[in-house]
Amino acid sequence: MLEVNELSFAYDNEKIVLDEVSFRLEAGVIYCLLGVNGAGKTTLFNCLSGFLKSNLTIDQELIKDKLLYIQDQMHFYLNLTGLEFTELIFSLKEKHFDSEQFDQLLDRLKMRDYKEERIVTYSLGTKQKLVLIIGLLLDYQYILMDEPFAAIDFITAEVITDVLKSVKEAGKTIVVSTHQLDIAQELADEILFLNNGQIHQIDNQFSTPHELKNYIREYI
Repeated sequence: MLEVNELSFAYDNEKIVLDEVSFRLEAGVIYCLLGVNGAGKTTLFNCLSGFLKSNLTIDQELIKDKLLYIQDQMHFYLNLTGLEFTELIFSLKEKHFDSEQFDQLLDRLKMRDYKEERIVTYSLGTKQKLVLIIGLLLDYQYILMDEPFAAIDFITAEVITDVLKSVKEAGKTIVVSTHQLDIAQELADEILFLNNGQIHQIDNQFSTPHELKNYIREYI
């Protein structure tokens, strides 16, 4: 379990974005992080992953070896193919690359046709799926995904949703930020609602996206 206690952050002494935020992330649970534009969802992810310095104390080995952050601004060697880039990552980390498992994940995420294609031709959604595959192969415990459903079609969204549910069953912890309440209501075990610098952590007992929307409106 990863526990966050009284995390605070502000940009250059401006308005506080995160105000003593506390929550827990447990194994085998999918969390959906919700909040209006500018609420601080990406800032929270950047603090958890160590991209932003804050008062949060997290073991650096955990960040390096157990936490994967999939965002919209990711760095790739664009002239490499998906396969070449994945092999490079495993070489740099001095890990064994399981090509058979790689192919299986490519198939599950409808990525087989991109295996030998250069990353420069990938869409944002395809890049995010490649990073997810690498993260699953490297067996990360914590997976943070910033708006993974924003740049993909509904078929791909269903594929990713199914994969994330199976990953949860393997005991992984997944946190997904999204503006799409239908996805949040269908995917999440728990909701993390970020509003006015505070996190409201609640069980997802909503039977429809409309119920979730009405709950959120009580805080806005």
